[in-house]
Amino acid sequence: MENTIKILCSDIDGTLLNKERWLSDETVYAFAKAGLSLILASSRPPQAMRYLQEGLGNLGEPLIAFNGGLIIGRDNTVIESNTFPTSLLDNLVSHHAKHIYNLSIYSHEHWFTDKEDEWSLREINNTRATPVYQTAQTSLDFLNKEFLGIHKLMCMGKPEELDEIITLLRPTYDSAVHFYRSKDTYLEITPKNIDKATALKKLLLAEYGYEMSEVMAFGDNHNDDELIKNVGLGIAVANATDTLKSLADYVSPFTNKEHAVAQAINKFLIAD
Repeated sequence: MENTIKILCSDIDGTLLNKERWLSDETVYAFAKAGLSLILASSRPPQAMRYLQEGLGNLGEPLIAFNGGLIIGRDNTVIESNTFPTSLLDNLVSHHAKHIYNLSIYSHEHWFTDKEDEWSLREINNTRATPVYQTAQTSLDFLNKEFLGIHKLMCMGKPEELDEIITLLRPTYDSAVHFYRSKDTYLEITPKNIDKATALKKLLLAEYGYEMSEVMAFGDNHNDDELIKNVGLGIAVANATDTLKSLADYVSPFTNKEHAVAQAINKFLIAD
């Protein structure tokens, strides 16, 4: 296996991080011992991934943000950016003004949200990113002025309010965006037809010259399905969805909180 795997790719939340939402010593050591490049691939924005690269000692290496919506090459060059039009946000602003859900707007390295609340504080704690607090209308005006599209909207709040958002937007935007509920209280809106596997193929071509068959990848959730299915060695952690486990080449008996990624690296790449 060590002869065929040339590069590693990992999801972050629920896969790579431990219960403290950090990199365990076991994980850092396993990557160092394997000695292979690592691409982080996440729904997170890029600024919420770099502190993990620092912890792994590979800051400046390529990464895949927003589930493939933004592909960043070495030293921060943008290889590809997939956004949806701000007209969707324009349609949502008046609805948001009458409700209390948190609306977080992501474009490249910008994160805008209108207020500090339990939701924004949780995201700050989980991702170590910092938002700019301003109204959704102000954010919309800024994006239009700078000719920037949107990589992701994240709506966090009561399930019935999030249901209303889908009902409002789906008739017009169903062909342009994907509505993803990671849980009842979270709704992510992202461009359609992006995924981590497609992004990884493009990144490998642009930066490494490796094939997908030479990748060992790790994941836990629906947004990892295509990635795990299309690499040479796809690994699902023990806490992964049943679907992902069915697509994986190997299902770890360990969860992310039990250093599943490190355990798999030890098993396949550095076993004595």
